[in-house]
Amino acid sequence: MFGLLVFSTLKFFFAPSMALLDGHGILETILIHVSGGYIGFLLFFFAGKFIVSWGRSIFKPKKKKLFNKRNRLIIKIKSKYGLLGIAVLTPLILSIPVGAILASYYFPRAQKTLPIFFACIVIWSFILTSGWSLFFGS
Repeated sequence: MFGLLVFSTLKFFFAPSMALLDGHGILETILIHVSGGYIGFLLFFFAGKFIVSWGRSIFKPKKKKLFNKRNRLIIKIKSKYGLLGIAVLTPLILSIPVGAILASYYFPRAQKTLPIFFACIVIWSFILTSGWSLFFGS
């Protein structure tokens, strides 16, 4: 079960499939999935500023900024949709660690950020578990 919690933190999209294959029921899978996703979000959210400053100290910023597809996507989502956009897309596209670090960097007010991300994690957990259960027949 601990492995599934860790897996939910790192690979949120695929975690319900692993729990269902492991023989867990749908409600138990949702509980594991939500718990792992939110624990991971909290860890990376509160460690986010440290991770960003540590990364900048090791990888000195170049004078010329490089924009790739992922950076453009992140900036576009942040500019156009704000906190809600990042929260909705984090479990599917960005991953829990990346979304949490972005949230801590761009939206550090935890009293607003944490409930929005928690709601999105719960909603996506229900959707993903339901979807994966159709494939695995639980």
